[in-house]
Amino acid sequence: MITFQRFHNLFAAEAYTHENWMYTECLGYSRLYYIVDGEGYYEEDGRVTRFKKNHLYLTPVKRTYSLYDNPQNKLLHTFSHFYTTPAVTRLMEVEVVPGTILADAVGLYRKYISADATTLARAIHFVLSCLDQPPTTQTVAERARAYLDGLDDFSFDMATLAHTLGYSREHITRSFLDSYQVTPKQYFNQLRMNAALHQLLQGKKVAEVAESLHFSSPYAFSNAYKLHFGKPPKKHSSLLALKGSALK
Repeated sequence: MITFQRFHNLFAAEAYTHENWMYTECLGYSRLYYIVDGEGYYEEDGRVTRFKKNHLYLTPVKRTYSLYDNPQNKLLHTFSHFYTTPAVTRLMEVEVVPGTILADAVGLYRKYISADATTLARAIHFVLSCLDQPPTTQTVAERARAYLDGLDDFSFDMATLAHTLGYSREHITRSFLDSYQVTPKQYFNQLRMNAALHQLLQGKKVAEVAESLHFSSPYAFSNAYKLHFGKPPKKHSSLLALKGSALK
Protein backbone atom coordinates (compact mmCIF):
# COMPACT_ATOMS: atom_id res chain seq x y z
CA MET A 1 0.00 0.00 0.00
CA ILE A 2 1.45 3.36 -1.05
CA THR A 3 0.90 6.23 1.37
CA PHE A 4 1.78 9.90 1.21
CA GLN A 5 4.71 10.81 3.44
CA ARG A 6 5.68 14.43 2.74
CA PHE A 7 6.29 16.97 -0.01
CA HIS A 8 9.66 17.53 -1.62
CA ASN A 9 9.29 21.33 -1.65
CA LEU A 10 5.55 22.01 -1.40
CA PHE A 11 5.27 22.49 -5.16
CA ALA A 12 2.34 21.48 -7.35
CA ALA A 13 0.72 22.96 -10.44
CA GLU A 14 -1.39 22.41 -13.54
CA ALA A 15 0.45 23.45 -16.70
CA TYR A 16 1.79 22.50 -20.12
CA THR A 17 5.16 20.75 -20.26
CA HIS A 18 8.41 22.61 -20.69
CA GLU A 19 10.36 21.58 -23.73
CA ASN A 20 12.14 18.24 -23.19
CA TRP A 21 12.07 17.97 -19.41
CA MET A 22 14.90 15.85 -18.00
CA TYR A 23 15.03 14.44 -14.45
CA THR A 24 18.27 12.94 -13.16
CA GLU A 25 18.81 9.90 -10.98
CA CYS A 26 19.59 12.04 -7.93
CA LEU A 27 15.87 12.53 -7.37
CA GLY A 28 14.57 10.91 -4.19
CA TYR A 29 10.90 11.68 -4.66
CA SER A 30 8.10 10.58 -6.99
CA ARG A 31 6.05 12.76 -9.30
CA LEU A 32 2.31 12.38 -9.73
CA TYR A 33 0.91 13.32 -13.13
CA TYR A 34 -2.73 13.54 -14.15
CA ILE A 35 -3.05 13.99 -17.92
CA VAL A 36 -5.74 16.53 -18.78
CA ASP A 37 -5.10 16.74 -22.55
CA GLY A 38 -2.47 16.63 -25.27
CA GLU A 39 0.19 14.16 -26.39
CA GLY A 40 3.16 13.42 -24.14
CA TYR A 41 5.84 10.76 -23.73
CA TYR A 42 7.79 9.42 -20.75
CA GLU A 43 11.17 7.86 -21.56
CA GLU A 44 13.24 5.81 -19.13
CA ASP A 45 16.22 3.57 -20.06
CA GLY A 46 15.23 3.70 -23.73
CA ARG A 47 11.65 2.60 -23.03
CA VAL A 48 8.94 5.05 -24.05
CA THR A 49 5.47 5.24 -22.51
CA ARG A 50 2.83 7.46 -24.04
CA PHE A 51 0.97 9.47 -21.42
CA LYS A 52 -2.77 9.03 -22.07
CA LYS A 53 -5.56 11.49 -21.39
CA ASN A 54 -7.54 10.87 -18.16
CA HIS A 55 -4.76 8.68 -16.73
CA LEU A 56 -2.65 9.00 -13.58
CA TYR A 57 1.08 8.30 -13.59
CA LEU A 58 3.34 7.88 -10.57
CA THR A 59 7.07 7.91 -11.34
CA PRO A 60 9.73 5.79 -9.58
CA VAL A 61 12.41 7.39 -7.42
CA LYS A 62 16.12 7.69 -8.29
CA ARG A 63 15.62 7.12 -12.00
CA THR A 64 16.71 9.29 -14.90
CA TYR A 65 13.82 9.99 -17.24
CA SER A 66 12.66 12.48 -19.85
CA LEU A 67 9.23 13.94 -20.49
CA TYR A 68 8.44 15.51 -23.84
CA ASP A 69 5.40 16.20 -25.97
CA ASN A 70 4.15 16.90 -29.46
CA PRO A 71 4.72 20.65 -30.10
CA GLN A 72 1.47 20.70 -32.11
CA ASN A 73 -0.48 19.05 -29.27
CA LYS A 74 1.19 20.11 -26.04
CA LEU A 75 0.68 18.06 -22.90
CA LEU A 76 -1.55 19.66 -20.28
CA HIS A 77 -1.19 17.97 -16.93
CA THR A 78 -1.63 18.37 -13.20
CA PHE A 79 1.48 17.39 -11.27
CA SER A 80 3.19 17.46 -7.91
CA HIS A 81 6.18 15.80 -6.30
CA PHE A 82 6.46 14.18 -2.88
CA TYR A 83 7.88 11.28 -0.91
CA THR A 84 5.88 8.09 -0.41
CA THR A 85 6.08 5.08 1.88
CA PRO A 86 7.26 2.72 0.53
CA ALA A 87 9.17 4.42 -2.28
CA VAL A 88 7.76 3.84 -5.77
CA THR A 89 10.05 1.49 -7.73
CA ARG A 90 8.34 1.41 -11.15
CA LEU A 91 6.21 3.65 -13.29
CA MET A 92 2.56 3.25 -12.35
CA GLU A 93 -0.27 3.94 -14.82
CA VAL A 94 -3.94 4.04 -13.72
CA GLU A 95 -6.95 5.01 -15.82
CA VAL A 96 -9.30 7.48 -14.13
CA VAL A 97 -12.78 6.18 -14.99
CA PRO A 98 -15.61 8.75 -14.73
CA GLY A 99 -18.04 8.12 -11.90
CA THR A 100 -15.52 6.28 -9.69
CA ILE A 101 -14.11 7.29 -6.32
CA LEU A 102 -10.72 7.82 -7.97
CA ALA A 103 -12.29 10.29 -10.42
CA ASP A 104 -13.75 12.21 -7.47
CA ALA A 105 -10.36 12.20 -5.75
CA VAL A 106 -8.62 13.53 -8.85
CA GLY A 107 -11.28 16.23 -9.15
CA LEU A 108 -10.50 17.38 -5.61
CA TYR A 109 -6.75 17.16 -6.30
CA ARG A 110 -7.12 19.49 -9.29
CA LYS A 111 -9.45 21.81 -7.39
CA TYR A 112 -6.99 22.25 -4.53
CA ILE A 113 -3.77 22.29 -6.57
CA SER A 114 -3.15 25.91 -5.51
CA ALA A 115 -4.43 25.52 -1.95
CA ASP A 116 -2.36 25.60 1.24
CA ALA A 117 0.06 22.75 1.87
CA THR A 118 -2.16 20.96 4.40
CA THR A 119 -5.23 20.92 2.12
CA LEU A 120 -3.19 19.85 -0.90
CA ALA A 121 -1.52 17.07 1.11
CA ARG A 122 -4.94 15.71 2.08
CA ALA A 123 -6.07 15.74 -1.55
CA ILE A 124 -2.96 13.86 -2.69
CA HIS A 125 -3.29 11.38 0.16
CA PHE A 126 -6.90 10.76 -0.96
CA VAL A 127 -5.74 10.05 -4.54
CA LEU A 128 -3.05 7.63 -3.38
CA SER A 129 -5.48 5.80 -1.08
CA CYS A 130 -7.79 5.22 -4.06
CA LEU A 131 -5.00 3.58 -6.06
CA ASP A 132 -5.04 0.66 -3.60
CA GLN A 133 -8.81 0.16 -3.75
CA PRO A 134 -10.60 -2.14 -6.20
CA PRO A 135 -12.34 -0.18 -8.98
CA THR A 136 -15.98 0.67 -8.48
CA THR A 137 -18.53 2.40 -10.64
CA GLN A 138 -20.64 3.54 -7.70
CA THR A 139 -20.93 7.30 -7.39
CA VAL A 140 -20.76 9.17 -4.08
CA ALA A 141 -24.53 9.69 -4.20
CA GLU A 142 -25.17 5.98 -4.80
CA ARG A 143 -22.89 5.01 -1.91
CA ALA A 144 -24.65 7.50 0.35
CA ARG A 145 -28.07 6.20 -0.64
CA ALA A 146 -26.99 2.59 -0.02
CA TYR A 147 -25.75 3.63 3.42
CA LEU A 148 -29.06 5.34 4.26
CA ASP A 149 -31.11 2.40 2.96
CA GLY A 150 -29.17 0.12 5.28
CA LEU A 151 -29.86 2.07 8.48
CA ASP A 152 -32.03 -0.44 10.33
CA ASP A 153 -31.98 1.52 13.59
CA PHE A 154 -32.86 4.89 11.95
CA SER A 155 -30.07 6.67 13.78
CA PHE A 156 -28.31 9.07 11.42
CA ASP A 157 -26.05 12.11 11.33
CA MET A 158 -24.08 13.65 8.47
CA ALA A 159 -20.77 13.55 10.34
CA THR A 160 -20.88 9.75 10.53
CA LEU A 161 -21.86 9.47 6.86
CA ALA A 162 -19.00 11.78 5.84
CA HIS A 163 -16.50 9.75 7.89
CA THR A 164 -17.78 6.46 6.42
CA LEU A 165 -17.55 7.61 2.79
CA GLY A 166 -14.41 9.70 3.17
CA TYR A 167 -15.94 12.90 1.77
CA SER A 168 -16.98 16.22 3.26
CA ARG A 169 -20.61 16.73 4.22
CA GLU A 170 -20.87 19.51 1.64
CA HIS A 171 -19.60 17.30 -1.20
CA ILE A 172 -21.95 14.44 -0.29
CA THR A 173 -24.94 16.78 -0.06
CA ARG A 174 -24.20 18.38 -3.45
CA SER A 175 -23.73 15.01 -5.15
CA PHE A 176 -26.90 13.57 -3.57
CA LEU A 177 -28.94 16.63 -4.50
CA ASP A 178 -27.70 16.48 -8.11
CA SER A 179 -28.63 12.79 -8.41
CA TYR A 180 -31.89 12.56 -6.44
CA GLN A 181 -33.15 16.17 -6.11
CA VAL A 182 -33.26 15.84 -2.31
CA THR A 183 -30.56 16.11 0.33
CA PRO A 184 -29.40 13.05 2.32
CA LYS A 185 -31.27 14.40 5.37
CA GLN A 186 -34.50 14.80 3.38
CA TYR A 187 -34.13 11.29 1.94
CA PHE A 188 -33.51 9.87 5.42
CA ASN A 189 -36.59 11.67 6.68
CA GLN A 190 -38.67 10.04 3.92
CA LEU A 191 -37.38 6.62 4.96
CA ARG A 192 -38.12 7.33 8.61
CA MET A 193 -41.65 8.59 7.92
CA ASN A 194 -42.41 5.53 5.79
CA ALA A 195 -41.19 3.34 8.64
CA ALA A 196 -43.39 5.32 11.07
CA LEU A 197 -46.45 4.76 8.89
CA HIS A 198 -45.70 1.06 8.67
CA GLN A 199 -45.39 0.76 12.46
CA LEU A 200 -48.64 2.66 13.04
CA LEU A 201 -50.39 0.29 10.63
CA GLN A 202 -49.12 -2.57 12.78
CA GLY A 203 -50.94 -1.04 15.75
CA LYS A 204 -48.00 0.49 17.62
CA LYS A 205 -48.65 3.53 19.78
CA VAL A 206 -47.19 6.95 19.00
CA ALA A 207 -44.77 6.85 21.94
CA GLU A 208 -43.48 3.42 20.84
CA VAL A 209 -42.90 4.59 17.28
CA ALA A 210 -41.18 7.78 18.44
CA GLU A 211 -38.78 5.77 20.59
CA SER A 212 -38.02 3.12 17.97
CA LEU A 213 -37.23 5.79 15.34
CA HIS A 214 -34.99 7.80 17.67
CA PHE A 215 -37.09 10.95 18.01
CA SER A 216 -36.33 13.07 21.04
CA SER A 217 -39.97 12.84 22.24
CA PRO A 218 -43.45 11.77 21.07
CA TYR A 219 -44.18 15.48 20.60
CA ALA A 220 -41.21 15.90 18.24
CA PHE A 221 -42.28 12.81 16.33
CA SER A 222 -45.90 14.04 16.01
CA ASN A 223 -44.74 17.39 14.63
CA ALA A 224 -42.42 15.76 12.10
CA TYR A 225 -45.12 13.28 11.06
CA LYS A 226 -47.72 16.03 10.58
CA LEU A 227 -45.28 18.10 8.56
CA HIS A 228 -44.60 15.13 6.26
CA PHE A 229 -48.08 13.60 5.88
CA GLY A 230 -50.32 16.58 6.64
CA LYS A 231 -52.03 14.84 9.59
CA PRO A 232 -50.82 14.02 13.13
CA PRO A 233 -50.04 10.35 13.71
CA LYS A 234 -52.97 9.74 16.10
CA LYS A 235 -55.53 11.09 13.65
CA HIS A 236 -53.85 9.40 10.70
CA SER A 237 -53.66 6.02 12.44
CA SER A 238 -57.37 6.27 13.37
CA LEU A 239 -58.32 6.92 9.74
CA LEU A 240 -56.12 4.05 8.58
CA ALA A 241 -57.73 1.74 11.17
CA LEU A 242 -61.21 2.67 9.93
CA LYS A 243 -60.20 2.00 6.33
CA GLY A 244 -58.74 -1.33 7.36
CA SER A 245 -61.98 -2.29 9.12
CA ALA A 246 -64.05 -1.32 6.10
CA LEU A 247 -62.01 -3.60 3.88
CA LYS A 248 -62.57 -6.67 6.10
